[in-house]
Amino acid sequence: MKKTNCVLLAGANAAGRIRDEGLRPQQFSTLVGASGGPKWLVISQLDRVLMGEFFRERREPIVTLGSSIGSFRNMCYAMRDPLSALERLEYGYINQSYASDRPTPVEITAAGEKILQDVLGEEGAREVADNPVWHSHFVTVRGRGPLASEKRALLAPALFASALANALSRRSLSAFWDRVVFHSGERPAVHFDNLRTVNTRLSTENVCAAVLASGSIPLVMAGVQNPHGAPVGNYRDGGITDYHFDLRFQHPEGLSLYPHFFPYMVPGWFDKSLSWRWVRGGAMQNTLLVAPSPAFVASLPYGKIPDRNDFYKLSNDERLKYWNRVVDMSRQVAEDFYELWQTGTVADHLIEVGSDDVPHKLQQVAAA
Repeated sequence: MKKTNCVLLAGANAAGRIRDEGLRPQQFSTLVGASGGPKWLVISQLDRVLMGEFFRERREPIVTLGSSIGSFRNMCYAMRDPLSALERLEYGYINQSYASDRPTPVEITAAGEKILQDVLGEEGAREVADNPVWHSHFVTVRGRGPLASEKRALLAPALFASALANALSRRSLSAFWDRVVFHSGERPAVHFDNLRTVNTRLSTENVCAAVLASGSIPLVMAGVQNPHGAPVGNYRDGGITDYHFDLRFQHPEGLSLYPHFFPYMVPGWFDKSLSWRWVRGGAMQNTLLVAPSPAFVASLPYGKIPDRNDFYKLSNDERLKYWNRVVDMSRQVAEDFYELWQTGTVADHLIEVGSDDVPHKLQQVAAA
């Protein structure tokens, strides 16, 4: 069997439907987008195939759920010309630059806001808020107590305290953060059973603020104060509660499609080092995850996917060359997915995830 540059992991229900019916856009009711900053560049070409080919004729409503860069990407899906929007996002994200090697949170936030404004243009916010097909859900968090502060002396120890509490119990995050989901339409189509959640309707006036807040990493960026129509507060990166999502949220009937950087999922930002907390196969019953293969990632410059450390470890010219090269190479991932779909051979390459499979097993299976 031909090796591909993408891996396809599917839970039992998703695998069964795809084997019986083939891979069809109509099978999916939900599109998931993870946090991860520059990591998204390795799937930006996959997004192009999904926008421009796989979902091109989509007329039935579909839900998107994203945090941080997942919100940035999903915002593009809901625009009138998603491919052009994604190209503007990719260009602005790659080419962001700063006057010093250590820009302030305010400077980074201003750069992020400009990127979003350039992507949205004059009509983009309205297109996202009112799109009748793509129903957006952008996850943010609202800090409680000192976590609402911009003063590092207050914010840093409070952030550390919430990380310690999370290590004991993920549910403890609700003592520190409110999950706030900005959704299009009158009512949210996604519901969470864990952690306190507030739902706020998207509008033309708050789309940019909501997406910016969804990616506003504490201590790295400034929070977003009082987005229009939302409860008063300081809003930050939704990845704190939902880094890759734990997949136990309620969504419309149908499968979830998850274009991802990795063949595994970390529920929240503070769970990165807590491997026992990572998502097990049982949560993927109705999910198809598409990710670059480990062999493909190993072939990239530096043998890795881009990350935020590239801003500090590489010169600006080195980073630009590296990131642009990753985008070019990632066409292989997108083209392989497209070929499997078009030739009807997805089932031959599908890796069914068992209900008891643990994350390290998912990685091993994907690498085989």
